[in-house]
Amino acid sequence: MPGFLDRHRAQRLMEAQGLAALVLTQPESIVYATGAFPGVATNWRRAGAAFVVIPADAGTPLAAVVGDLQARSFAAQSGIADTRSHRIWVEAGDAEDASRPKRSPRPAQYRLTDTLELLRDILSERGLLQAAIGLELSFISAADYPAFAAMPAAWQDATRLVERLRSVKAPREIEYLRSAAEYAGAGLKQLLAAIEPGMDAARMTEFWTAAAVAEAAKRGAPAPGSWAYISVAGDGFAPGGPARAGDLVKIDVGCVVSGYSSDGGRTAVLGRPRPEAERIYDALHRAFDTGFAMLTPGTPLADIYRATATSMWEQGFETYNRGHFGHGVGASVWSEEWPFISADSDAVIEPGMVLAFETPWYIDGLGGFIIEDQMLITETGPEVMAPSPRDLIRIG
Repeated sequence: MPGFLDRHRAQRLMEAQGLAALVLTQPESIVYATGAFPGVATNWRRAGAAFVVIPADAGTPLAAVVGDLQARSFAAQSGIADTRSHRIWVEAGDAEDASRPKRSPRPAQYRLTDTLELLRDILSERGLLQAAIGLELSFISAADYPAFAAMPAAWQDATRLVERLRSVKAPREIEYLRSAAEYAGAGLKQLLAAIEPGMDAARMTEFWTAAAVAEAAKRGAPAPGSWAYISVAGDGFAPGGPARAGDLVKIDVGCVVSGYSSDGGRTAVLGRPRPEAERIYDALHRAFDTGFAMLTPGTPLADIYRATATSMWEQGFETYNRGHFGHGVGASVWSEEWPFISADSDAVIEPGMVLAFETPWYIDGLGGFIIEDQMLITETGPEVMAPSPRDLIRIG
């Protein structure tokens, strides 16, 4: 299959949860599993615009339900022979086709009842209609769930199962994330050389974006997407500026390649930092080093959180209670995705994960601090994708 789904890993996870099959309905999950766009109706981000049925048995073919406008291209791109279509609002096709319905208006978007009927047919034909089926319940609204509940399937929440599948990256996903991190890192290096008194966060963002795009062009790659949270002094999150002597500049940026977003950050200061800023940064740096040393396969993320937080507390910052010290990166709707390096995490580091590890702090009146690296977890530990010095960067 052209997607990134590991059928054997999926089988193990489904068997552990007692599932006979998994039904994907979140657009990002469908693209991940199949490598194909599931149709324009999914742009509304409502459950049921498309489905992909993944039987637990890794040798059993997948099935799909997508809008009729793109059903043919979806089947060709995904390789899913059993692709069934439902009517969406777009009128297309052969105007002379006598088999087309007459005086039968299409829906304004799509009909959930139509797509669920097709899903029911697939499950019934495969003997799964009354089986335990995993469903991404975090994506299904309260308004839509009753229609799912009316089916005889024994639905179970498989949100975390899908997150676990997507957390271990395929080689091509890793290359997307590596390229994105390298473009962002090159832009960061050029921005740091260009910052001067009088620049505000908006101008820094423009400069960084142009530099990151230029790096991609230099490598013969298409222009990446980008996002940036750059702040100058202030509260550490609002943009702020113009920059003056002693101001902190927090630079948290990412590029997006083929839907995959990088995430990394550094902190700079114009001239000499205030003693309080220097003390806080040194503590964050020590805490970062403590947690980073633990980013090895088999380590529970909760243990990494505890060690990083304890480092801050033992350095005198007992009110520093950040919710997580990093997260997965990938092709989610944001730059942060499961798993999170948090106090209540139940995840354990696995080879093939790509994580962003960070120790940020935003302090009113002083500014923002961040040390953040994106890394691939290898069999022996973390490999930083766009390495650069982690010291507080002094400008001028």
